Amino acid sequence: MFSQEYMRKLLLISIFILINGCSFEKPKPFFHTVPTLAVKKGMTKGFDLSVYKSDPDINLYIDFHPDVIIQFNSLTDSLFISPNDSIGGLILIPGFYGDDPFKLLVRINPTLSHTFKYIPQESNKPVSIMGNFNDWSKTSHPLHDENNDGIFEITLNLNPEKYEYKFVMGSSENLDPENENVISNNMGGWNSVLDLSHLKESPAGQWVKKSHHGNYLTFTFLTSDDVLPMETIILWNNIPLHPDVVDPKNNGDVTVNINNLKNGLLRITGLDSQGRIIRENQTLIDNGIPINLKDNPDDWHFKTIYSLMIDRFLDGDTSNTIKVGGETHPLADFHGGDLNGIIQKLEEGYFSELGMSALWISPFQAQPDQAYKEWNPPYRMYSGYHGYWPVSPREIDARFGTKDEFRTLINTAHSQRIKVLNDFVSNHVHVEHPYIKNNKEWFGNVELPDGSMNIRLWDGNTRLTTWFEPFLPSFDYSNPDAIDAVVADAIWWTQEYDLDGFRQDAVKHVPHTFWKKLTSELKRNVPEKDLYQIGETFGSDELILSYVNPSELDAQFNFDIYFNARNIFASVNGNMSSLAKTVEKNLQVYHPLNLMGTITSSHDQVRFISVADGQMVYSENGTERAFSDPPENIEHVSSYQKLANFTAFNFSMPGIPVVYYGEEIGLPGAGDPDNRRPMQFGKMLKMGESMLKENVSSLAHLRQEYSALSIGDFYSVYIEGPIWVYFKIYFDEIIMVAMNQSDKQQSLSFEIPFPVSSWRRLKNDIPFTLTGNRTTLHLQPYSYGYFLGED
Repeated sequence: MFSQEYMRKLLLISIFILINGCSFEKPKPFFHTVPTLAVKKGMTKGFDLSVYKSDPDINLYIDFHPDVIIQFNSLTDSLFISPNDSIGGLILIPGFYGDDPFKLLVRINPTLSHTFKYIPQESNKPVSIMGNFNDWSKTSHPLHDENNDGIFEITLNLNPEKYEYKFVMGSSENLDPENENVISNNMGGWNSVLDLSHLKESPAGQWVKKSHHGNYLTFTFLTSDDVLPMETIILWNNIPLHPDVVDPKNNGDVTVNINNLKNGLLRITGLDSQGRIIRENQTLIDNGIPINLKDNPDDWHFKTIYSLMIDRFLDGDTSNTIKVGGETHPLADFHGGDLNGIIQKLEEGYFSELGMSALWISPFQAQPDQAYKEWNPPYRMYSGYHGYWPVSPREIDARFGTKDEFRTLINTAHSQRIKVLNDFVSNHVHVEHPYIKNNKEWFGNVELPDGSMNIRLWDGNTRLTTWFEPFLPSFDYSNPDAIDAVVADAIWWTQEYDLDGFRQDAVKHVPHTFWKKLTSELKRNVPEKDLYQIGETFGSDELILSYVNPSELDAQFNFDIYFNARNIFASVNGNMSSLAKTVEKNLQVYHPLNLMGTITSSHDQVRFISVADGQMVYSENGTERAFSDPPENIEHVSSYQKLANFTAFNFSMPGIPVVYYGEEIGLPGAGDPDNRRPMQFGKMLKMGESMLKENVSSLAHLRQEYSALSIGDFYSVYIEGPIWVYFKIYFDEIIMVAMNQSDKQQSLSFEIPFPVSSWRRLKNDIPFTLTGNRTTLHLQPYSYGYFLGED
């Protein structure tokens, strides 16, 4: 006979298996949706397909396609595509992930041949060109004097876009003497500009989401030149949909039966009768229906992030305020802000009332107790008030607060449905950190082979090895032990404090091997959380996007939009057509649905409102102005209105709006560290400040109410000088956004390309009329308005 204890254990085991039986079944591996792969005609482009494999041990196979030359390395899952000279438009390349078939959508972009020429003053030095077409590499594109006439040349195949560049001779970087078109490099210097964007063909029409009835989604085709689709491609993730569930109409509209589509991405694109590529329309399906705010309120697409620097936000506990003092300039010393200050504002409801649904908090790891001198002139002394000089892997700086206070902060935020992101430093540590003291083999060398210092050499061959300062050793992640240690720290912080994700610092200076390991381990150790990781990379679209994929980061900051939009919104009479071209390109590069961060300023940039107010220009050295002649109080009410317009634009774009602390009241500031002034609380707001804060709050709350603002299809309907009107369309939800970026009142009238019986103002008082399908608006100077279309 079996003992009673044996029978009890057997019963418990049986119950456990019955309840948890499904957990013994490994989820079926799948191939993540591969975004449209862009290839330039006449060039070979490589892609890392390993980042789309849910199980790295399952083999990939890429099949033959007659229109392109394909090279595939099955060991590294590296795909190289070379289009035939006669091919353009879109193609589908077949393949298999294990036994599961898929098709890769490839867009073949036309290119323009351009020859750069340079006559050096010293003929004995090599000449090369660097620009945003090669991620500012100083060595990848050398020029040659083919004719021995002293003229160095190189011919490149480029997209019809705008490019910044310089010629390089040794350590000297030179503008193009034959090109008067220059632009600020955002660091106090200048770059030459080659603008080929005027050679781009006019855009095709596009599909927008018209209606959702039961299992059927209908997409209507909008076109300004009556050119209809010639070829329609509809994919569910990476698989073309069966014709039985697709109903194309003669007018270009299409209806899709989503009855069997449970979780994934519905993609619609194609070619029109002129051979132009139609911008891809994307719809996220969750549990059999398109995602929306009602059913998916915690989806990151619907979030708004508030970014703050702990030391500069609010001093909630004066007892832990310890300044470094000495030679440290007050701007670069600790000011006393702490976790208690953030808790205080959470408990007061500040962030909820402002409409924020996530907090990005600056690094809070322990910092050095003394100041350090910067590498380059004028050799100022700085403290680690900002949090980016960690001296301990798992310790909170006492000047910021305690473990219990941080837990209180997280719990209080979560009780208000506010997520919390930690700003994580993975590129380097401070020289006082135990990792550099005990494991010097984890770090690179600050000296280059030629004896020069490898400091602040941001791009090219030194991108992954450069040090920010002599006292900030950069990791050498070719050592797997270094990766394991830092990844373990990130997981510890996430689990110990229930974090919701990370803002990842200095992404492009850290290799892909690190990001892949980090994301893999986060998913394995914290599978229950929808963690969000957003990175910071200054560089080309291609470089930025190389880190955004299922195996690495969810997003990066959308600097392409930011660097173009800020000049337009700061101006007296902004050229909206220029911004519209940027947006059109951005939608193609980053795709219509993305989680990229949109900003008006950040802790690394000059405060927008100081430029809008005419006290600064972006081309000057913002850091020098911070110490010598910082901007004063804002003088013009219009400056607040300009910032409101910029914010309204960001809040209606794809991605996640990021509000840098103080932007809600127009806090002025030059460059770092003046752009990190203490937040202003406890004072009576001026008219402009109060107006701006009300606008930011209204915009954030509208974004929490209408799905179309974040994931709706973008359709531009009217552009004329400083006036821009566009729609955000999400099935039956249509929002019109109108902007006047000028100092004059503007009246405009335009046709609406779809039926709307009336417009309802969304928190604005803009006069309008609607007669038939014609809308007339009367916009005040520097104003915007959101309107909801009603049937």
